[in-house]
Parts: sequence; C-alpha cells; structure tokens
Amino acid sequence: MSKNPSIDLLKGVLILLVMGGHVRELTGAHDLALWVGSGFRMPLMVGISGYLLNVTRTRTDSIHRLMSRYGRRMLVPWLFAGMVYMIASGGALRWTLPFDLLFRPPFHLWYVPTLFFLIMLTRLLPFSPLVLLAAGTPVSLAIMYGFGLNHGPIGDSLFSPDSRFLRYPIFFFFGMLIAERRISRRHLGIAGTIALLGLLWWSGLRDADNPMAFVPARLLMCLGLIALLPTLLALRLEFAPVNAIGRDSLFFYLWHPLVMGVLVMFGLGPAATMALSVLLLALGCRATARGTLLPLLFGNAPRQGPAAPSLTPSPLPA
Repeated sequence: MSKNPSIDLLKGVLILLVMGGHVRELTGAHDLALWVGSGFRMPLMVGISGYLLNVTRTRTDSIHRLMSRYGRRMLVPWLFAGMVYMIASGGALRWTLPFDLLFRPPFHLWYVPTLFFLIMLTRLLPFSPLVLLAAGTPVSLAIMYGFGLNHGPIGDSLFSPDSRFLRYPIFFFFGMLIAERRISRRHLGIAGTIALLGLLWWSGLRDADNPMAFVPARLLMCLGLIALLPTLLALRLEFAPVNAIGRDSLFFYLWHPLVMGVLVMFGLGPAATMALSVLLLALGCRATARGTLLPLLFGNAPRQGPAAPSLTPSPLPA
C-alpha cells in the first residue's frame, strides 16, 4: 500500500508545535499553551517514532546496513548541526567535546541520539514490545521522579548520559506495542478519556509545586494520545503545506532554533518570528535539497517520485 499521508501530517503538526513552543520560550512567554504543549510534544514525537519503527527490519538487517541507513538519515545531519550550533554559541573546544555532544547534547540536539539509542536497544534486545515496555517503564519512572521536569546528566563521569536517554523508553516502547497490538474500537473511548483526563490534570499543574503529580498527569496524557495513533492515522488526512514540513521534519527540527534565534535578535514578536521562521526554513529546505552532499549534511528527506509500495513506514524522526 502507499504511504499514509496522515503520518507526514502528524509529524508536521508536531514540528509546528515544537517550533511554536520554542518561539514562545525565546520571546519570554510563559502561558498555559506553552505549559500544555511542553507536556506532550516530545513524548508524542518519541511515541510515533516507536509506532513507525519497522522492528523486523531493524533486527534482521546487517549492522553495516543499519548503521549506513541511520547514519545518512539521522546521525550525519545531527553531527553537522551540532558543530554549527557549538560554533555559533561560542563554546570552548575541549577534548571532551565528542563525548559531550554524544551523551549530553546541547540545546534541542538530544532528540536524535536518544532516538538512535532506543532504536539500537530494540536491535540488541530481541524481545517483544510488551517485554521491552515492562523493562523500560521502571527506568523511565525512576528518572522522571528523580529529576522531575529538569534535565541534566546522570552522574559526573565522561560517559554520564543526559537524563532524557532514560526518560523516554516508556513512550517509545509503548508506541511499538500499540503498532503491534492495536486497541480495539470499543476501547478507543477509554483511551480518549484517559488522554483528556491527563490533559486537564496537567493543565491544572501549571502553577503548582507538586513534582509527584507531574509524572502521572503527563503519563495519562501522553500514553492516551499514543494509544490513539492508529485511529488518527486511519483517517488518511492531508494538508500539503503541513505534510511537506512532516516529510522534512528532521531538517525543520535541527535548524529551527538557529533561524528563530536570529529573528528574535531583530526584535520580532512571537507571531512574526514563527511565520517568518516557517517560510525561511521552507526556502532553506528547498535550497539544500539539491545534489548529494547538501541533503546529507542538512537532513533533507530523499526526493522521490510516486510512493512505492511498502509494508511498514520507516522510523523517521517525528
């Protein structure tokens, strides 16, 4: 069957939500919309990546082929973006830089190595999604309760990873489980109710100082939304501009903070910064899509003709 357009649409919506949250942070906004979005954006991105993962291919491909595929599609653009951001921020060059970039990525760059780490865990641990979820859930809960809403390295050694490496397995493996065992229609109302209750609970915690409530509220909201992914994707919705952003989600994700930061320096407001960022990124995406080297470095999606038949969507960053 052809690729479901709802996949690109959902990824495009998530990228726009991430951009909207970041532009509000850059311009100093701290309202309810920012709080609610910060609660579900990244868990849902990780969850849909787990949902779209072709587990069989991940486990049966040779390690050389696996590394080649993810190296071209994820790691090379991420590494290039990391060097650009480090230079732009004026960070000092130290011998620990490769370890810092890999285990404790700055800014928003944690997402790609975290996603790759979860994909490699799926490769190395040949268990069912249910077993992986059962093993990953205590780890995620321990990190969530231990760090609250904060981020940072777990430990002080050279190999201490960012807490988000261990915070997100529950969402990734739950996405895999939903792809394997879809919720029956009679349970969709329960999943929707759980997501709504979690959303309302999380919304009410905006001005609260209760770390113990943050975790269950976020879990209800995010796991309920991930459980609804099959239903959302079955609608096969499409809106060309947003679908285009979804197809090049990695490009937009990697480069939007740089573009937004420059625009904010000119004193633009949130709405103008957001609109102009989307436009400039769309133009930049088209400009770097030519040839072989530029798409490799900037993370552009491969340009293809009509959709070829496929059995399962490949795990692109959401």
